[in-house]
Amino acid sequence: MNKIYTLCTLLIVFACNGSNAQNKITVDPSMQRYLGDVSELDRAKYFNSHTTWGDKDISDAEYEQYTGELNAGFGRCFWGPFSVAKNKASGVVGVYPEDEASIISQGNGQIAYTQSQSNWWRHSNRQIITEHPANVARWSVDADKAADWSAQYFKYFFTDEDRPLWFEPMNEPFVHAGDADFSAEQPDDQKMRVRMAEWFGAIGKKFDETAGLEKVSVIGYSSAWPSVELWDFGHWDTRMKMFMDVAGEHMDAFATHLYDGINVAGADSKRSGSNSEAILDLIETYSFAKWGVVKPHAITEFGGIEKGYGDAYSDVKSVQSIKSINHILFNLLDRENNMMIAIPFIGSKATWHITKANNYQPYGSVLWRPKNLGVPLSSTTEWVFTPRVHFFELWQDVRGKRVFVGSNNPDIQTQAFVNEDKMYLALSNLDEKDATVDLATFEELNDLSSVRIKSLKIWDNQDPLYSDKTQNTAPSSLKLNADETVVIEYTFSKNIVFDNAIHTTKYYTSEHLKSISGALKFHFNDVDAGENGGTASLRMSIGRKHNRSKTPSIKVNGNNVTVPTNWAGYDQANRDDFFGMIEIPVPIEYLKADNEVSIQFPDSDGRVSSVILQVNLHDNRLAVGITDAKEYGITVYPTLVTEGWMKVLMAENTFETIELVSMNGKVVKSENINRGQSEIHISDMPTSKGMYIMRLTGENDVYTQKVIVN
Repeated sequence: MNKIYTLCTLLIVFACNGSNAQNKITVDPSMQRYLGDVSELDRAKYFNSHTTWGDKDISDAEYEQYTGELNAGFGRCFWGPFSVAKNKASGVVGVYPEDEASIISQGNGQIAYTQSQSNWWRHSNRQIITEHPANVARWSVDADKAADWSAQYFKYFFTDEDRPLWFEPMNEPFVHAGDADFSAEQPDDQKMRVRMAEWFGAIGKKFDETAGLEKVSVIGYSSAWPSVELWDFGHWDTRMKMFMDVAGEHMDAFATHLYDGINVAGADSKRSGSNSEAILDLIETYSFAKWGVVKPHAITEFGGIEKGYGDAYSDVKSVQSIKSINHILFNLLDRENNMMIAIPFIGSKATWHITKANNYQPYGSVLWRPKNLGVPLSSTTEWVFTPRVHFFELWQDVRGKRVFVGSNNPDIQTQAFVNEDKMYLALSNLDEKDATVDLATFEELNDLSSVRIKSLKIWDNQDPLYSDKTQNTAPSSLKLNADETVVIEYTFSKNIVFDNAIHTTKYYTSEHLKSISGALKFHFNDVDAGENGGTASLRMSIGRKHNRSKTPSIKVNGNNVTVPTNWAGYDQANRDDFFGMIEIPVPIEYLKADNEVSIQFPDSDGRVSSVILQVNLHDNRLAVGITDAKEYGITVYPTLVTEGWMKVLMAENTFETIELVSMNGKVVKSENINRGQSEIHISDMPTSKGMYIMRLTGENDVYTQKVIVN
């Protein structure tokens, strides 16, 4: 008998009252979540600043507050082998030391100097070394010689303790391909971009071959402007695809910069939500098509670029980027198994910017600013945090293992983690309108000790509001402003116990960038559809003009599926084209080992850039859904227990045990029952008030029902 399974076990359901629909968020703190084989949040991948441990602008006290209290790390800096060589060659690019003995001697001198500094005690290898392309490449310079020198620099100028884990040879090179430094020798921008890619490839290959550099990852190309859909994906063909074709074999990760707003070039638009999802999905898909594996991402900058605030510093201007950083972070957190590192664009002090020419104003992205603005650096004696610190404050305590969380509104972003007796629920509102999340169910949580709510509200034209409050009871509702992010920390009197797990696997196909005309076929083979139920979805990314359809007819193995009319983020109306990922639920019963997906739009033009099949499988079979509950004739009463007893009636009993489970996953009562027993009377219900799950388990079936003891 085919069963319909719904997520009922230990399920906490929120209703989110948007402007047009009733939306639900579901959280199961007892169901551990895996992305591939990754469940534990690796904070070092995400919560970093765009500087390094060696930043001399940061005092020891500030360093300890940043790494200790804010629980954050580093980082990325602009200095490396080519800047060193340029300095030694009196500003000439392409002249490198060649005598190995001399290089070793210079390296030893650099190591001794670094270790003599007062901040050596902070040293770490967690940093990305990058450089401006003007200091690195020229059309006529030998890329192999450049690769030899950069490998020698990394080998001999660091110890194993502080050798940077990442080398990004050039920062955002392709947008500079037409600069005078390059056009003087090669006026064809595209040829220069190809030459730059050849440099990356040569450097990556040399690092692969050099003993002692096994732990250093070469990454690139740090795309500043990944509007891959432009010119019928001509941007993709001439930038990232070209780079992957030329240098990708020797890249350890592909670097992309994700910004809301204009980063160097392009239109003023948002990458938060569906657009950034589509960009990264296409990179993953082409990686799979080319090598049969998905190489990781390195998001070496991400954030937002504000405009319309003038040159002078203000807290309102400073904090705007944090809206984007939070939104993009939710996307990146769901890719941890394919994420090497992510750096939000939050710097330290950028003292180089506090000059007369800049009216002694701080740089826009800094974490610290002078307490007194508009005065020379020599007159600055005290530094204070900018409101960008709220990003780190909001997330500073979040840790642990992922647990199941989901939203049927893609504009309400969700993450959830469990660490011992705490559950962290993070919510962010991508919508341009406010939304109210109904948390009434949480009022019934048993074993709840306290609730801490952190919230960051950011407006366009007024100071941000960061709040951090603790209370003894769970809130019944929560209003999320547009662009607001909230982290709720639930603390229980006992550790939360996992009794199930959900494993997310993405299946890729080599079929991509298909022109939209007629029925398009995509094939996914060797799919594990599991035996214990789960969920599935198609991640369909499309690039089309705005007047073209976004809701095709889709069949999975001949079965029709419904395409939603909503996606994560805004409508992209201010962009030339729509380019975004739309997630389409697929009943898992439709899947088999080898699958065919048919996509047919009612019109033509544009492209389906990628389709990824995401499958989420449970370790243990979940509850029989309500349709099957009626089939079994199950009745539970009362569901609000006030007298200490409860009855379960069944027309057909195939179950063997009945259990009561608290919301932290602890089984508080368990009894064996006889097959055929149609009535179960429980006379000793728990005395602790709160919500419980009544669970019936048989050889092939499970049924759950929420009950409340009052």
